[in-house]
Amino acid sequence: MKYNRSQAAISEVVNELVVFLDDHWEHLLDFDTEGVLAPERMEEYAAAIHAVGAPLSSVWGFIDCTIRPICHPSQYQRAVYNGHKKVHALKFQAVKLPNGHIGYLYGPIEGRRNDNTLLQQSDLLNKCYQHAIKPGTDQNTPREQRYFQLFGDPAYGISPVLLSPYAHAGQRTQAEDEWNAEMAAVRIEVEHGFGDVTRHWPFLNAWWKHRVYSSPVGRYYRIGVLLTNALNCLRPNQTAQYFNCEPPVLEEYFHI
Repeated sequence: MKYNRSQAAISEVVNELVVFLDDHWEHLLDFDTEGVLAPERMEEYAAAIHAVGAPLSSVWGFIDCTIRPICHPSQYQRAVYNGHKKVHALKFQAVKLPNGHIGYLYGPIEGRRNDNTLLQQSDLLNKCYQHAIKPGTDQNTPREQRYFQLFGDPAYGISPVLLSPYAHAGQRTQAEDEWNAEMAAVRIEVEHGFGDVTRHWPFLNAWWKHRVYSSPVGRYYRIGVLLTNALNCLRPNQTAQYFNCEPPVLEEYFHI
C-alpha cells in the first residue's frame, strides 16, 4: 500500500539490491587488510581486548559460526539439514572485532557442515599467517610469538594464529579454569554481534520465507552484516563501548 506496488514487485527490487550490494562490497567482509583488518588495527584490537581483562595481549578477534534456518527446500534437503539444531539451514563463519564490527564473514555453506569444515574452506588461517603479524617480529621470532591470534571454542583447536580454551573439564588446574573464565567473559561479545544483526534486520529470522531456490537467502544475511557494520560506524554498539574501541567512520569503512 505504501509504495503502490505488489509484494512480488517489491521482493524483486529487494533481491536485485541485495545482489548488487553483495557483489559490490563483498571485499569488506573478506580479509580487508586495507581497512578494519589492517595490521596496525589488529594491534589496537589486541590491546583493547587485553585492557578489559583478557589474560593475553595477542588476541585480536573472536571466531564463531552461526546457523541461519531456512525453509524446507524442495531438493537436497539432507545437504542443508543441521542435525544439532534439527533445522534446515545455511551456515556462516564470522570474526567479531572489539570495535563492534563483524570484520570477516565466510559463507553461506550447507548447514550440515561442522565448524572446522568452514575454517578449512575459508582459508582464514592462511590469511592470518600472511597478515596477522606482530610489528617488530621476523622469521627468527618463535612462531608462537610472531602472530596476533583469534580465539574460538574448543572445537577449533590451537595453532600459532588460533587459540581455544583449555579442554578436559575435571582435569584442568585452577589456573587453567581461571584462564578459561577470563577469556569466556570477553568472548561473549561475539554472541552480541550475531544478535545485533537479527535485531536490526528481523526479516532474517523469518526462515519460512527463505526459500533457497527462489531468493538469494545467503546474501540476505551477508548484507544484514554489512549494513549492521555501517550502523555501528554511525552509532557505536554495545561491543565497541564495552571494549572502548572506536569503529571507523562510515567513509573510512567503505573506502570512499
